[in-house]
Formats: sequence, structure tokens, C-alpha cells
Amino acid sequence: MQEKQLRREIGVFGATMMGLGSIVGTGVFVSIGLGAQTTGAAVLLAIFLASLVAICNGLSSAQLAANHPVSGGTYEYGYRWLTP
Repeated sequence: MQEKQLRREIGVFGATMMGLGSIVGTGVFVSIGLGAQTTGAAVLLAIFLASLVAICNGLSSAQLAANHPVSGGTYEYGYRWLTP
């Protein structure tokens, strides 16, 4: 019997999903369930408002990164622009 060898490769979609999975975690799903149990359908409004805040935060970070391409991210921006 011939053994099959698995290929070690991952595409862009797989890498994106792995990164998203490591960032989000499972706590967000538990929190949404608890919020839905407590507030009912109003949790959808809360998720919508939180997503608007997250979009604004992401766009702001993208604009900072585009205008000031340095390594260090948020720390470097704060150090560069907020220190006297």
C-alpha cells in the first residue's frame, strides 16, 4: 500500500482565517450569547454600533500607517506624536 504525502501549503484565504481565528477567539461568541440572553434583540443594535466604532478605528489606523510608514505601529505613533 502506497502512503500519501500531505502537501504543506496554505493559501491566502487559509492564512486569513487562521489569523482571524487567533485574534477573535471564542469569547466573543459566548459574550454575544450572554448579551442576547439579557437584552434580547437589542444585542443586534449593540453589535452594529460596536462594528461602526471598529470600522472607524480600523480606518484611522490605516490612515496613520499610510501617512507614516514606520515599524512599531501604535506605540511608535504615540511616542512620535504625543511626547513633548
